[in-house]
Amino acid sequence: MKDATVPKLFGLHHVRLPVTDVSVSLEWYREVFGLVPVLDYQEEEGLVGVVLAHESGMTVGLHLDPDRAVALRGFCILALEVGPQDGLHHWVDHLDRLQVAHSGVREGHLGLLVEVPDPDGILVQLHTTEHPSADEA
Repeated sequence: MKDATVPKLFGLHHVRLPVTDVSVSLEWYREVFGLVPVLDYQEEEGLVGVVLAHESGMTVGLHLDPDRAVALRGFCILALEVGPQDGLHHWVDHLDRLQVAHSGVREGHLGLLVEVPDPDGILVQLHTTEHPSADEA
């Protein structure tokens, strides 16, 4: 193996999620996470994709792909950091106010988390920034 330097990465550009209905998912991600549409993809059959942005700099693409969306039901593709433990509880309150189903606060391998199924059942995880110590792991 050659000794090479890995080129620099500057961050995550975007996450692309398959959905069964772009309009339904667009409204859900807008209402639940405050994402704002910045670009849409139209074809003859209508809206087939949308790019959503968040003030944090996060970008999510929703793309019409029903077969993949169904196959990923129950799988987490998107995990968001929400700050310390009190931030996670604010999110639970927010989800409850919107009557959005969620797992409730649970212990994960690297801190606390809440799982939120999107309209297709793909999981979005909300994670604390606090990680357990080596003694707690």
